[in-house]
Amino acid sequence: MKKLLYLIIPMMASLLSGCSDYLEVAPVARETEENFFETPDNAILAINGIYDVIGQNEGAGPDGQWLSHNYEFFFGDLLADDSEKGSKEADLISIQEMIEWRANTSSGVLEAVWIKCFDGIYRANVALKWLPQSTLNAELKSRLQGEAYFLKGYFYFYLTRLFGGVPLFDAPVTPEEFGKIPRASLHDTYEYTANLFKMAAERLPLKSEYGSVDLGRATKGAAQGYLARLYMYQIGMDVESTITYKTVQALTAEIIGSGQYSLLSNYAQLFETIGENSSESIFELQMLEGSTETAPNSTGTNLNQFTANRGDWGWGFQNPTQDLFDAFEKEDPRLSSTLYGPSYNGGIVQGVASKYKLSEQMTPFLNRKTALSADEIPSLLKSSQYNMRLMRYAEILFIDAECSIELGNYLDAENTIEKIRRRARNSSLARGSVEGSLNYQSPGWANNLPYISLPADKDEAIDVLLKQKRVEMANEGLRYYDLVRRGKYLDMLDKKQATFLNNDGKLRYENVSLRANCLSKCIDGPNGVKVPLMPIPESEVNQWGLSQNKGYN
Repeated sequence: MKKLLYLIIPMMASLLSGCSDYLEVAPVARETEENFFETPDNAILAINGIYDVIGQNEGAGPDGQWLSHNYEFFFGDLLADDSEKGSKEADLISIQEMIEWRANTSSGVLEAVWIKCFDGIYRANVALKWLPQSTLNAELKSRLQGEAYFLKGYFYFYLTRLFGGVPLFDAPVTPEEFGKIPRASLHDTYEYTANLFKMAAERLPLKSEYGSVDLGRATKGAAQGYLARLYMYQIGMDVESTITYKTVQALTAEIIGSGQYSLLSNYAQLFETIGENSSESIFELQMLEGSTETAPNSTGTNLNQFTANRGDWGWGFQNPTQDLFDAFEKEDPRLSSTLYGPSYNGGIVQGVASKYKLSEQMTPFLNRKTALSADEIPSLLKSSQYNMRLMRYAEILFIDAECSIELGNYLDAENTIEKIRRRARNSSLARGSVEGSLNYQSPGWANNLPYISLPADKDEAIDVLLKQKRVEMANEGLRYYDLVRRGKYLDMLDKKQATFLNNDGKLRYENVSLRANCLSKCIDGPNGVKVPLMPIPESEVNQWGLSQNKGYN
């Protein structure tokens, strides 16, 4: 079976939906909840309902209230130097306000993320409450608990990266607890989330132990991978952290040594249909084409239309920057799989020389990784079957290499980076780089992307690694967090302020002070690192008595 269909039947939609408050999702029909987890089909359906929340990037929330568009790239890429907001200037102004560190406490985007994540946490807590006492087969029960722990960790990790410490819930919140659960500290939230990923890893099977019908479910490798990612963020952002790079590398070594993952031979195939659930996939959200892009009825994603060319069928968001373009070496085939637009390769994408509306773009580029061919565009221009790649093996190799640098093992780091560069140099150009064809064209280059020897200075070596990670994983939601945790984010804002241009050649940020705006929203991390945080939605602050983040009162 090609896809795992993440749908919730009406019974579960009622069971796991929420009331008017976002942190409190009042349980209904206790007996129904208890009975529901007694059959394998229903228990699996309940877990599927947690996955479903990840893909709810627009639509009705648990209380029926409309959720604004929200994607992880809003933060991981747009807050950094990989992409600009894109589209018309007036479209989703709240995103531009976040980019300029002027977000307000009534931001629809941030409210949507908050609602979605706590809805997912609630659903996971319902499952974790009833699964232990169910009469399911012990092996299935353990696996489903592992999936629930992993998904709960996913949502808490998402929240922590944006808002810092948040309220922690071990069970479905009761009416008596309404407004009485305070925010945990950033450190405690990281520790709590790390423990969720650990408990998930103890219970989840390896990727190869799943059948084809279960493609996309969380695995032991996914739990370990997210824990490794979290630890790297914690080392760089949590002033109370005691995690070491040796601890992180023990995790990456286990993932690498598991034999479950490998780099897909052709980089250009990673983000095409042929690359779905590939050997490189660690966690990938499964999608099916649907007649609506909005939750709760959607089975697909609106990401492709959201980022596609406004001159075709898209809305034109997430425009890669000139700075990202310039980061690629001259003969790097990955560039063709990263961006497209009128000033690159004759505007050809997926075999078509497209027309563009530069007046409705913020840069002359669009995101190639989410570009569909004509035969893949949904028939009703709604949600597509494009799987959302959330973690892939290349990231684990970069984390491992970064740990090697920190531990003084430079040759190990060089050899790991070389694995990624070797794959890149032997890859084709993006599918459909030649007009009228959807073939994978050979670039015809020789001796491109040579072996990299790292400089002896550790900071310089880290800079080399971050650049390699940037071009390999551009617009995959990681760049902002890498810059923050390495203490390089404020300098990036200075460069953005001084050099990023509009299409008319004028400085884009000449009338806003990016560094000052960001600094006013920062808390202190380790070694002088400044950690910016987004505002907690005002409604949550008021109804739960939560303390607001610095700079938003």
